Amino acid sequence: MISRSRLLGTIALVATAALWGSNHVVARAAREIVPLPALVFWRWAIAAAALTLIALPSCRKAWPEIRPRLGELALGGAVGVGLFSYFLLGGAYQSLAIEVGFINATTPMWVLLIGLLMGRQSVDEAITPQVIGGLALAFFGTILIITKGHVEVITGLQFNLGNLWSLLAAIAFAWFSIQVREWSQTIAPLPLTVVTGWAGVLLVMLPVYIVWILCGGAWLSWDSASSSHALIAIGYMALAPTMLGNLFYLFGVATNGPAQAATFLYLSPLFSAALAVAWLGEEIAWFHFAGVTAILSGLFFVSRPKKGS
Repeated sequence: MISRSRLLGTIALVATAALWGSNHVVARAAREIVPLPALVFWRWAIAAAALTLIALPSCRKAWPEIRPRLGELALGGAVGVGLFSYFLLGGAYQSLAIEVGFINATTPMWVLLIGLLMGRQSVDEAITPQVIGGLALAFFGTILIITKGHVEVITGLQFNLGNLWSLLAAIAFAWFSIQVREWSQTIAPLPLTVVTGWAGVLLVMLPVYIVWILCGGAWLSWDSASSSHALIAIGYMALAPTMLGNLFYLFGVATNGPAQAATFLYLSPLFSAALAVAWLGEEIAWFHFAGVTAILSGLFFVSRPKKGS
């Protein structure tokens, strides 16, 4: 029988997948209203401020562990929160929300590959025929979506820029996830989220936003008539996917364990697709079905335990 805490954790993880999946859809809908630098900055600035108020006691307690690693945490936040946010939302501004969600589902594949390159995983343990086949299948699915079913465009380098941004987002978050796994052995997840979140805001998002404004860019919306819609989009993304999504995920990890929690994130692209079709009127083509089937099948083989383990 499932305990009440694990049941609540499961509900929280499903909610996390839905909230994170809605990120791409709302960004896609807001691209004609909110400039990208404004959406990226205000989304995380508001969420970081709210999370700081919630996590203040735990941040004070964790400070002795945070202080000696502040430099590497700042770098991690700059890449895993700052650059990742630009790649993720920039991808949604230039590609279908369906495609952004599906491409981001390849993150576990990049976690494995980057872990091998960084020496965080043993080659003998990680590279098996099963893993190689799974990686190849997931990679093929990604290429199928990026090229919209015309794989021959690889030779002409005619990629969709937004899809490439989405792929960079998946790679950046994979690297960040590996770092977080190490940091969380000594630093609690909530203070870690706050510190890396502020690093992304202060080191990447704020400077880009300031340069954007100094160059004559709109600070909130493309025109004053759209300001209320811009505030709604920014407020939702800040408080729902960014703040609540992180809190729900941390709760799910605490109640259900990190391994089981990670599997729920495979639901995120499915929520993205459903919302994109229902709200934005996007259409799912054959290469979307084929690509996501290949990606999820490949990830299943990669994450499936080896015989005898």
